[in-house]
Amino acid sequence: MEKILLGLILCSSLSFGVQAADSATLEAIKKSGGLVLPYPGEGEQWEVEFHLRGRGLTDDGLANVAALKNVIALNLRDTQITSAGLLHLKGLTKLRRLHLERTKIGDEGIGNLVNLPDLEYLNLYATKITDKSLDQLAELKNLKQLYVWQTDVTDAGVARFKKARPKVKIVRGLDLSKVVVIKKPEPKPMDALKWIAASDQKPPKSKTGSFTTVVFENQSGRKVKLYWVEYGGGLKIYATLNVGATHEQNTFSDATWLITDEKDKPIGYFISTAKLAKAVIPKAK
Repeated sequence: MEKILLGLILCSSLSFGVQAADSATLEAIKKSGGLVLPYPGEGEQWEVEFHLRGRGLTDDGLANVAALKNVIALNLRDTQITSAGLLHLKGLTKLRRLHLERTKIGDEGIGNLVNLPDLEYLNLYATKITDKSLDQLAELKNLKQLYVWQTDVTDAGVARFKKARPKVKIVRGLDLSKVVVIKKPEPKPMDALKWIAASDQKPPKSKTGSFTTVVFENQSGRKVKLYWVEYGGGLKIYATLNVGATHEQNTFSDATWLITDEKDKPIGYFISTAKLAKAVIPKAK
């Protein structure tokens, strides 16, 4: 089994430099609090998120995101970026979804977005844009959804934009006088992922599915490592869990997560489902 794992790691190290993003770039994004996930589809495509743990991100940190090139979705909500930082996004020509809500950007940076041909979703909620930005964004031919709630755009600016781009859904916010207060639902219980003990059979390769979250809990009584089994069968480490520790991991359904000891000896694995789930690493029998 150890030979099998060694082969998997070797395969990962060889393919990662060709098929995946540069490891130094990924490490730089991680240090900034960013999360990089493979985006569903063929080829090397990425979804990058900073809104959970990377809210201290500044304009300089966006240079690392630009180095990934094939970024399909980018969430910069609540970060410290400004209009000047949007210059780094000019080269992300495959970008489809961009969250900029509650950032410090304004009209002067929007021009860097007009040459993103595939952009479909743009959220500018609570930014400093005005009608000048709307006039520029009308050039985005594939735009489908635009959020401008709590900005300085006017009725006249929206009307002008709608005349130029009538099929774009533009959202300006809610009429709070018509909002009905609904009791917050109880948190949904987590499913329990099945633990599959290690054997002579290699863990299955991950498959692309729907976005989900798994909370790993180490009850094995020893420190363990958490590896994602890549689509090609290679391994990528995501966390080291001390005894009793937990780790929340964004992932996709049908992804395989391998658990090893500190010396990389496989212990077992989980396969994620479409539902929010908990994966308990049990004590050895």
